[in-house]
Amino acid sequence: MELLRKYKSVWVFLLRFFVVYLIGLIGYNVFLNQYSIQLDGITRMVTEQVASMLSVSLPEISCTYSDISPLAQIRYTGITIVLLVEGCNAVSIMILFLAFLGAFKGRKRDVLWFAPLGLLIIYFANLVRIYLISMIILYYPNWTNMAHDYVFPGVIYGTTFILWVIWVKYFSIKEKDA
Repeated sequence: MELLRKYKSVWVFLLRFFVVYLIGLIGYNVFLNQYSIQLDGITRMVTEQVASMLSVSLPEISCTYSDISPLAQIRYTGITIVLLVEGCNAVSIMILFLAFLGAFKGRKRDVLWFAPLGLLIIYFANLVRIYLISMIILYYPNWTNMAHDYVFPGVIYGTTFILWVIWVKYFSIKEKDA
């Protein structure tokens, strides 16, 4: 009981974080359950936007969608260069971002502009991530695994971390402010 009182702010932080995170995960899973073997609408949108970005310099780009599993292909001259699945849409990272904002609460007006801005930044960072992985696959295939598994997860999580630091430093309500 003493630990609960002594570290109350830590427990409150963790409780807020996990409540927001669980609500986000449950909501997202309800959304995903609408799609059985089809690709969800968010991943489909990401696929088409990355294909549009690629088509600026590679006009032979096309998208195809599987009829038997939830995946998309971005193809160049008929050859698949990228497979996208639900995990490629960065929604899980966005939920994590929002859970952190909920844990480090801030003024409502700051949340109302910072949360959507942060989500957009993460979304666009993810588009650029998939675009660059596609270009690496085409032009530097030996670097594909390192780029996909290490470099670009670092970039997307690093972007999210920087947003968190900005939130905590400039917009969250500190104990002395409360």
